[in-house]
Amino acid sequence: MAGAGGGGSGRQTARDVIDGLRQALLPAGLPVLPRARIAARYLPAAQEHAAGGDWFDAVVLPRGRVALVVGDVAGGGVAASAAMAQLRAVLNDLLVTVPDVAGVLRHADAFAARTPALSAATLALAVLDPADGTLRYAVCGHPAPLITGPAGGARFLDGGRSGPLGTGSAPVPATAALRPGELVVLYSDGLTRRPGRTPADARADLAAAAADAAAAADAAAGPAPPAGASGAAPDLVCQLTVESLAGAGYADDVTILAAQRLAAPLPALHLNLPATRSSLSEARREFGVWLARTGSRAADRDGLQLGLGEVVANVIEHAYPPGVAGTVGIDAEVGADGVLECRISDHGRWREPGPGEDRGNGLMLAAHMAGELRVSHPPREPGAAAPGSRGTVVTLRHRLLRPAVVTPPAAPALPRTPAPAPGAGTGAAAGAGAGAGAANPVPPLRVDIKAAGRAVVSGAADSASAERLAGRLLAACRGGTLPLVADLTGVTLLATAGIQVLFQVRDRLAAHGQPLTLIAVPGGPAASVLDLVCLPYTDAAVP
Repeated sequence: MAGAGGGGSGRQTARDVIDGLRQALLPAGLPVLPRARIAARYLPAAQEHAAGGDWFDAVVLPRGRVALVVGDVAGGGVAASAAMAQLRAVLNDLLVTVPDVAGVLRHADAFAARTPALSAATLALAVLDPADGTLRYAVCGHPAPLITGPAGGARFLDGGRSGPLGTGSAPVPATAALRPGELVVLYSDGLTRRPGRTPADARADLAAAAADAAAAADAAAGPAPPAGASGAAPDLVCQLTVESLAGAGYADDVTILAAQRLAAPLPALHLNLPATRSSLSEARREFGVWLARTGSRAADRDGLQLGLGEVVANVIEHAYPPGVAGTVGIDAEVGADGVLECRISDHGRWREPGPGEDRGNGLMLAAHMAGELRVSHPPREPGAAAPGSRGTVVTLRHRLLRPAVVTPPAAPALPRTPAPAPGAGTGAAAGAGAGAGAANPVPPLRVDIKAAGRAVVSGAADSASAERLAGRLLAACRGGTLPLVADLTGVTLLATAGIQVLFQVRDRLAAHGQPLTLIAVPGGPAASVLDLVCLPYTDAAVP
């Protein structure tokens, strides 16, 4: 039917808009650092409205440090993506302008508190100093960071915990240490929300999968892996952990970010070659091999190789008079700020192009490919006749980036329960909670008002059902004018959007001087999330 086809086309268009927006808002790449290796993987949920709020970032800071961030904004679709972009932009600016983690989080918390779309946004932030392994971190309503490494085993960092941003729970950073070769892994709850597994089981599954992946990476690298080699531990930990935990299907965005403190920094490149035509291919080849060890994007490597070739060719052709032997030096290194600096030097003479001479195009092309090119000359001896009489140094500078893997939905989505007819007393739900099989329908949200001020919630509280959850809870407490007891023992899934509703209802009640009492079973799906976001609850029946 034409109508059905049009509807399907419209849904696909909406999906394409969300996917395109996500690609534009997430980082274009990850920094390349001499003492740390960083990788990330992101899988968006397949359902049109289930995703959009997950994000990650890696920001280079002064003194060689790097900030690692994974966050989750409540809701789905374009609105969640837009809110995520706001928070990412603000946090990125704070990280480079505010000197300490505590100050960054205070400002971010205040921004979220005055931005309704960011209410109850969760965040894991870790600032790593690769030089000494110091890790300053904080977790705001988000799953705890994980440490793993080639020695095997894994441990969670359960300090530095507070409630989500903008909920009145002041973030308090904690400190840990990362040994050489170890990785810190940040992730979203989409990676641990698995059908048929309790939250405790899912946490153990993640630790085991990450530890196995780190061990596999260590075995694949051999006894003496080159620093920053392709296929290094962070890349494999991200890839194998996602394949292990999300390969059977997932209902929410899946995000993982891993950073490894390298046991040895990426070595610099030093070449000294004869200034002859035969050296040009050798220079390009050796520079290309060295660049590949950085794991940087192919486009960066190709452009830099082309730029270097133009400068070296310029030296071979113009630096030395005919019949005079000379050399060309190539020195390249990645700085602590993630910027590659490559210096091509000679000991010949610099000659400016004369009128009408078609020269200098090679340097123009090199500058275009590298982004920054500087020509300098060593100090002249007293009485030297012209600039460059003791040689020339051409410096290329370029900020290297590694690709982050952002893919369209690949694993099959978990089954979704159709929405009931209006007035049926339930709402549509997405995702799966503990005890649900991968092939079973996801229980829809149900909110039964037992009496004024009492509500029993069951099923999935996620972005598809959040609006109904808010309406029913506010109806039970008469818009916040009566104390509210909400029994969550039957909740199978409490997603970020459901948490946002609970905080909003809590604040509405507080404005009227009324309390919110939550009931949950310790260790159950709801209680595990309430512990994560620092929302108090009781496991006893409240009269």
